[in-house]
Amino acid sequence: MIIMPDVVTLGPLAFPLERLLAVGLTWAFLASSLWLVRHKGQRATRTPWLSLGIGIVAARVSFVVSHWESYRSDPATVLYLWQGGFEPLAGIVAAAAVLVVGMGSFRKAAGSMLVLAVASGIWIGYLQFEAQRPRPPFPAGIRLVDLAGRPMSLDALRGRPFVVNLWASWCGPCRREMPMFVEVASTTPEVAVLLVNQGEDQRLIQRFLEDEGLPAGNILSDRGASLMRLTGSSGLPTTFFVRPDGRIEETHMGELSRAALLRGIDQLPRL
Repeated sequence: MIIMPDVVTLGPLAFPLERLLAVGLTWAFLASSLWLVRHKGQRATRTPWLSLGIGIVAARVSFVVSHWESYRSDPATVLYLWQGGFEPLAGIVAAAAVLVVGMGSFRKAAGSMLVLAVASGIWIGYLQFEAQRPRPPFPAGIRLVDLAGRPMSLDALRGRPFVVNLWASWCGPCRREMPMFVEVASTTPEVAVLLVNQGEDQRLIQRFLEDEGLPAGNILSDRGASLMRLTGSSGLPTTFFVRPDGRIEETHMGELSRAALLRGIDQLPRL
């Protein structure tokens, strides 16, 4: 069962298609806008750059403001752009406003505005397509063990929402997000948050937790990395948000922010 097709792998590196598309559309907008400005002999060659920069900042600020409770405890994470967390509409509006002001009129900015509209339309269409795709089931019959050696079946969680995070101690992003995951797990008893180690010995896991001062309560061991294999996950960390009916509501590959984790938990339906 492979449930993560939207990932592009380049050797040992894995990139979510959603992020690659966002980066590609962003640079397509910039390159097209710069070409239009130069082709028309306009002097506002810095305007496309300003539009892009201010659009990104506006999208980030809008997201952070709307999720400030998640960032307040560690404001430095506002700068962790690689974790994601942007409000597209705010960015699009800000970018469009900069184009009009920077080029002097709507007429002069029309070409770049059209490029922005096309790129935005492609992005929105992709998101709509993803939202309407059938939600795949989370692999059934998975048996794991806790650090005391007690077996646990994930099937026992069916009927309630849960989150599964795949991680390893050698994975830098996993190590960074682990304390946040452990903290969130202790504050969301209605949604189980399980941290499933992939492929490492239990003694190594225990030593890592002791070194980091982390509790073992939500940590499980998947010595054979069966979840990575069954889900088709090509990189760590990977997080699955699972509905009570056992279907995956959302999948995130890469480091998660507290805001994204809490939003994913809030969006899980309850019975």
